[in-house]
Amino acid sequence: MDRPLHAVRTRLDDFLAELATLQYRHGAGLARELPIASLHASFPELSAPDTFVAASEALAKARAKNDVLAARRIQLVRELVATQVEEALAARAAQAMATVEANAVLNVDDESFNFTGAMGRLPHEPNRARRAGLERAVGNYLWEHRSPYGDRREAALLTAERLGAQDYPSLREDVTGIAYAKLAEAAEQTLKRTEDAYRDVFAYVLRKTDPQLRPLPGGDARRHDVQAALQAPWLDEHFRREDAWPAVRQWMGEWGFTPNAGGRIHLDEEDRPGKSPRPFVVTIRVPDDIRLVLQPRGGLDAVGSLLHELGHAHHRAHVAEDLPMELRRLGDAAVTEAHAAVFERLLLSSDWLKRYLGLATMLARDTARMAAFQSLSVLRRHCAKLSYELSLCRKGPSTERADEYADGQRRALFAEPHPGFYLYDVDPQLYVAHYLRAWALEARLTTRLTERFNEDFWRNPNAATWLKGLYARGGTDDAEGLATEVSGTPLALPEAGERLVAILNR
Repeated sequence: MDRPLHAVRTRLDDFLAELATLQYRHGAGLARELPIASLHASFPELSAPDTFVAASEALAKARAKNDVLAARRIQLVRELVATQVEEALAARAAQAMATVEANAVLNVDDESFNFTGAMGRLPHEPNRARRAGLERAVGNYLWEHRSPYGDRREAALLTAERLGAQDYPSLREDVTGIAYAKLAEAAEQTLKRTEDAYRDVFAYVLRKTDPQLRPLPGGDARRHDVQAALQAPWLDEHFRREDAWPAVRQWMGEWGFTPNAGGRIHLDEEDRPGKSPRPFVVTIRVPDDIRLVLQPRGGLDAVGSLLHELGHAHHRAHVAEDLPMELRRLGDAAVTEAHAAVFERLLLSSDWLKRYLGLATMLARDTARMAAFQSLSVLRRHCAKLSYELSLCRKGPSTERADEYADGQRRALFAEPHPGFYLYDVDPQLYVAHYLRAWALEARLTTRLTERFNEDFWRNPNAATWLKGLYARGGTDDAEGLATEVSGTPLALPEAGERLVAILNR
């Protein structure tokens, strides 16, 4: 590896560990601030445009020599540097966003909420009028304080300029290899092919929560109604939080995993103010220090989130220790998202639900259908977000984008969104594209597991061993290559949607 990149490599692991520690402390409710700017000041070479130029030159040399391993390592570092150039430019905006959220006091009826409290309560609030008040309070607050969120999106456009790209999507396509136009086409096809099934089941689910509710265009469903319906409160008695973790432990033990991966995964289950309402994983050191942050709660959605984050944690905790640092630490995000999704999609199996959660046959079938609806709702939302975020990255964060955001979400969900979320509901670096490719890759992985180890692969230790073999490869694979290796066919996003529709139609 060329000398400038070698200098970067020597400090990269420490930088990522410090970054993950900051993210852990902030998300776990241990720190109100997120001092990203000071971290970048301590590692200036990782966010320097000159480093990106050096990586580009080194990548061209490695490819000219047909050195596949060296090219992969340099490609991953180059993508990281492009990301860190952006994060450094966005650091002040990111800290301002964190401050805006930390200082929020949202009054709804006779109660005051902080930001995380309101966001956590919103989907679980049973009273529709109060839920609408929560959504309105959060959405209005985000609209009134949209400036730092707009600055964060402007940083992406400035990054493309600093790194000599035509525009931001072109930059991300260059560093990731993702063909965004092709993926957006697949997302559009997925929306069309799943529309009828989604709309019909959504109407049924809405009636379960409120007999008067109907989807758009004829009804008045709002985004908060979707969020509430996806919690499937009528199933809560079967997914008590005190039962979920023992059931998951039993499953993992039978399959051949230990929940903490021999001490490499550290669980943070303590309830504290400011803690993220949803579980998440941070990788301090790979594979030895993986943090899984949980906010114990009940419900079908909570079990799905727990399984998803366990998938992330075990993927990282089983990466081979002797891999080059870049392949241990970095990789195609769609691959780790797909491994997480393999765990989460076990909720689509009525046999898994019967065995580990003790559900009766009819209840297990209905629960699997509800899990498929939850998944389809998220898939359709992501499909709509891709085209919106590509537009946002080209046109900038003007208020006209709020209408564009609302139009896309309205079409995907058949519910009215609050436009105030138009800059908040955006992941950096077009991460939504990784989610979509992960949907397609998970379908390929699960099909392969089923073909090789039968439909109950989830209790066959040989299947767990096979997965651990993939985990051990770290960042060696990209999603497209792995899909072709395990299935002989490329990624196909519409097929992931059609699989969910098939479960809904059972």
